[in-house]
Amino acid sequence: AKNRGKEKLVSLLDKVEELSGNSKIPVVLGNGHGTREARQLLEEAASEGEMETELHLTSEAGASVWSVTEMANEEFPNETPAAIAAVSIGRRFLNPLNELVKIPPKSLGLGMYQHDLSEKVLDEKLSLTSIDAVAEVGVDVNSCSLAILGKVPSLTPKLCTKIMASRPLKSRNDLMNISGLG
Repeated sequence: AKNRGKEKLVSLLDKVEELSGNSKIPVVLGNGHGTREARQLLEEAASEGEMETELHLTSEAGASVWSVTEMANEEFPNETPAAIAAVSIGRRFLNPLNELVKIPPKSLGLGMYQHDLSEKVLDEKLSLTSIDAVAEVGVDVNSCSLAILGKVPSLTPKLCTKIMASRPLKSRNDLMNISGLG
């Protein structure tokens, strides 16, 4: 089974290298259970295929919890929870805030004292903090998730849905053509 998995991984790495044109293939792994084995398999496959990889580790806290939520199912209706969690882990490397706002606060692994707060207080504080962060850094309306767009101060769920339906937007001025914004 390991050899078959390695063969599939070599094939996948070869395809990514071909499509990207990069000599170094970026790979993102979650930092949880099985990472050491996955890393070893990746190194063996890259060596066997004479390819160079660039490995990045990222937190996988809460990925499996989010992968079985209604929101995840709406975004990926035809995928298994394992595939959804894998996509979430990869996206965290690209844009952590965009992905982490989807995770229930109790599943984020914030430390041993997070349980000293009630779940309601933790949810409220984390929501306010994420709204402040979004207000500070902004969002790319063409690629952000509905969850992160919902953290933009003053945007209602209805306006967020309208913005999502209007994508792609070519400039900020295009936002003015959306009913309720312009």
